[in-house]
Amino acid sequence: MHYGIDIGGTKIEIARFDGAWQRLDHWREPTPADDGEALLETLAAMVAEADRRTGNAGTLGIGIPGVIDRQGNLVAANLPGLRQVSLVRTLAKRFDRPVALENDSRCFIVSETGPGGSAEGVEHAFGAILGTGAGGGAVVGGRPLRGSGGFAGEWGHLPLSASAIARYDLPVLACGCGLEGCLESYVSGPGVARLYRHFGGEGLTAEQWHAAWQAKESSAISAHECHLDLLGEALGNVVKLLAPEVIVVGGGLSTLDCVIDELPGALSRHLFAGIALPRVVRSYFGAASGVRGAAMQGAALATSSDE
Repeated sequence: MHYGIDIGGTKIEIARFDGAWQRLDHWREPTPADDGEALLETLAAMVAEADRRTGNAGTLGIGIPGVIDRQGNLVAANLPGLRQVSLVRTLAKRFDRPVALENDSRCFIVSETGPGGSAEGVEHAFGAILGTGAGGGAVVGGRPLRGSGGFAGEWGHLPLSASAIARYDLPVLACGCGLEGCLESYVSGPGVARLYRHFGGEGLTAEQWHAAWQAKESSAISAHECHLDLLGEALGNVVKLLAPEVIVVGGGLSTLDCVIDELPGALSRHLFAGIALPRVVRSYFGAASGVRGAAMQGAALATSSDE
């Protein structure tokens, strides 16, 4: 039996999977984001309940937002209570089993290139999550790409290009990561709402922008065209660096056909002539992909530990 845990800013989800990666059940608890010990106690209680339902100890993988360094410490995330905890050692000791700790966006692409995913069996793939943020992760040669600092794939924190700023007269926005002009502030769900307001719209959410776009409101159409262009430029840079065969898009904006269907054309405008475009696909498992990928990482670690 394999367990996956997805820790978010407001909720923690755990799911149990069998050997064929069929989800047997799942449940959630609120995230005590500011209290590290309370968060660890919540995780312990959830794993204990999973063991009770299983009848023995399953493998365990945990997906977490932010950067995890070589020592297994959380460097950057919206979970301040865990930043002072040596997570890998602490979790392995508390649960008495190996624990795979991975960035949640990397868990996403591991799931989608795994059995049943929208990029099943693809050895070179990139996952782009467009939700409240703009996360990402890559699989290269069939393995998740972590990089020496553990933050490979963070395309949302690449800077907006000077040409894009000039093209659309965009303001340079401060990002929660501490940098300025990060793409996440423009291409995420809140980002497209900002673009809508920039072009004269009155909505505060991505849903309001989309409703206005469907109603053919000019400011919403301008925001859509700008959003696609920024996405095409950003993911075009990813293609130039990593040459993925497939780009899997997840998050709330991935549910919109106007994003998925038009993204290949936007990509092509920012690539060299003759470059083969990667396939752009919507994630198959959607919001469940993170917890599923975490479970897969836990199973892989347990197998390597046994060897």
